[in-house]
Amino acid sequence: MNDYLNKGVKEIIDAYPEVADILNDYGIGCSACEVGTCLFKDIVSLHPISEDQEAELLKRVAAVINPD
Repeated sequence: MNDYLNKGVKEIIDAYPEVADILNDYGIGCSACEVGTCLFKDIVSLHPISEDQEAELLKRVAAVINPD
């Protein structure tokens, strides 16, 4: 998962489209963003979510990226 934290969020969404839905569940609309240059690790710091929501979001994304 650490390898994905330093990738662009658009790159991750392109490879794993379900991630866009997960982000949308937390009010993070990266899939609609025109800029798309943010690193995945910066997403939670740029959007106001609680630490519990951040942990849940990352757990859900990890399950998509690495289901094993």
